[in-house]
Amino acid sequence: MRIVVLLLTIFSLALAREVELKEAIELALRNSPLIKSAQKDLKAQELELKAAKGALFPRIKVEETFTRTDVPAYAFMSKLNQERITMQDFDPAKLNNPKAINNFETKFTLEVPIWLGGKVQSAQRMAEYEYRAVSLEAERRKEEVIRQVYNAYMDAVLAKESIKVAKQAVEDAKEHLRLAEQMHTVGMALLSDVLRARVYLSKAEENLQKAMRGYDIAKRGLEVVVGVPLGEFEVHDIGQCPEVDIKVLREKVQNRKDIKALEERVKTLEEAFRFTLSDNLPQVFAFAQYFLNSKDYPLGADGKGYLAGIGVSWTFDTGLTTLRRAQANLERRASLQERLKLLKDSAVFDLDRSYAEYENALDMLRSAEDRIRASQEVLRVMEVRYKNGLARMVDILDAQTELDRARIERVQAINACSKAYMDILYNAGSVEEVKR
Repeated sequence: MRIVVLLLTIFSLALAREVELKEAIELALRNSPLIKSAQKDLKAQELELKAAKGALFPRIKVEETFTRTDVPAYAFMSKLNQERITMQDFDPAKLNNPKAINNFETKFTLEVPIWLGGKVQSAQRMAEYEYRAVSLEAERRKEEVIRQVYNAYMDAVLAKESIKVAKQAVEDAKEHLRLAEQMHTVGMALLSDVLRARVYLSKAEENLQKAMRGYDIAKRGLEVVVGVPLGEFEVHDIGQCPEVDIKVLREKVQNRKDIKALEERVKTLEEAFRFTLSDNLPQVFAFAQYFLNSKDYPLGADGKGYLAGIGVSWTFDTGLTTLRRAQANLERRASLQERLKLLKDSAVFDLDRSYAEYENALDMLRSAEDRIRASQEVLRVMEVRYKNGLARMVDILDAQTELDRARIERVQAINACSKAYMDILYNAGSVEEVKR
């Protein structure tokens, strides 16, 4: 039954299409929830920028007010605004004790900011800096997604290569069982050799099943980071480590998107200082109002008129509240500058650490390849000696175990090397290179 399942799995894999790394990255950039979230943040900040620019335009306000009063001054004013004053209304008795009067006042107001202490201009510059910061963060988010896809893809490649190693181990174990049975038949080996070989084959088949299940899980993990189902698919084989030009990447590290975003936020806080101080400066504005008054209904035109003018406002903050709020923004800017310095230093350190891990992985790969060659020779010698009755089956199986371990460590070394390569690109802000 296990063999049937294995054959069906191999058959389905043979029919599956191959998904290359570039295709997986492009799919993720179109479908990843992280990318979509960053796009929404950027759209929101774009609207904030448009809102800041819109503050320079005039504002139009429409108001409707209903009043009913018998207060002498208000009653006389309402009737005057309705243009219904007659000589009888100047009778002292009526002036002092008027009847209650209704008034619907419709007011259209146009407000034009002329100079608000530089507040509008500062708000616009702050919005522009923040828009650039959010845009850079969105680009960094793309780099994070590419890194996630790359690592998930490498995990799938590792799982696929592990299947190949496990299959080879099964084939070798079958050959050793055949050899043990042959030698036992001619009386040159013990039954225990046959049993040992069978146990080894059973363990090799178990490892193959684990490797195939691990491959399925790795492909599901790739689908999660890509953001869409991929159906039945295979990943592309990767048989060597990518090359790295560390000198070029060290020159790029200070231009990372997250570093540049933080620099834009430092500018935002510098502008926030001026924005807050503008409350202490004179503000000049123009206005025009048009009135409709009626005793019967809204928008009535029993009486109408306009009012226009220019105003100057200057507030003196004796408690220094505005100044201290402005100074608080300077302190926040200083705090952000310290974080920026730490981020730049950490970026260089992370790049060097990733490169060290890359070199360690290369050493691990070279070591594994040397041990594969040595183990193959040891196994060949042990098989010859066994056929001549000079070695035991346990010696062959020990040599096979070392060969299997070296083969899987070679695959793991390529995986570690590839991931270290991606860490180098990510820490240098150059992950787009994997798409080329």
